[in-house]
Amino acid sequence: MAGGNEIVVRFAGEGGQGVVTAAEMLARAATGVGYHALTFATFPSQILGGPTWTQARVSRFPVHSPGDSVDILIAFNDYAYQEHRSDVRAGGVILLDPAVTPDPSDTNHRCITVPFDQLAKQTGEARAANMVVMGGLSRLIDMPIEFFKDFVAARFSGRAGVVEANHMALDLGLAHLADEEPIANLTAPDRPDYDQLFIKGNDAISIGAIHAGIETYI
Repeated sequence: MAGGNEIVVRFAGEGGQGVVTAAEMLARAATGVGYHALTFATFPSQILGGPTWTQARVSRFPVHSPGDSVDILIAFNDYAYQEHRSDVRAGGVILLDPAVTPDPSDTNHRCITVPFDQLAKQTGEARAANMVVMGGLSRLIDMPIEFFKDFVAARFSGRAGVVEANHMALDLGLAHLADEEPIANLTAPDRPDYDQLFIKGNDAISIGAIHAGIETYI
């Protein structure tokens, strides 16, 4: 099992599959409980379709780069698997859509098939596939599922049906990988005595400018 300080997860697929959302969800849930996180995203020229990927690095300590080697790759299609598997470190894990057939000669990685969409449909919310992924990740990185459930409850506050469906998706993802050995053990974060924000650089600059007293910007 890897050390307990950080984990690097890459989500790869096509535009519109929730690749960017998944990475931001992992980062926001992690920073909400005291971890540090940084994401890096690529965007296709199309609104839907076209290869895209996003990476999230989660650590107990401040991070300043997306990370070098990938610990976990989530490949939503075959192109994503073929294109990104070489970036996964030896001993890393690759979660695959059922439509993807892993290369039998690939003995450097642990490839696990997860029916993301099929499990999501069981919740009555087809868009909950990302939550299935999060549930599986909670097992692989040994992060308490409650961290993700609390994040969902806060994000969808007042929408009980959505919260229930997403909690079910988290449980289904966790159950599907229950027999898998964690790849890392993210030790408990040092939660600060204030609420951490996960924001983009432009937002941070704007907040800083407002607090500095700027009233007009042209």
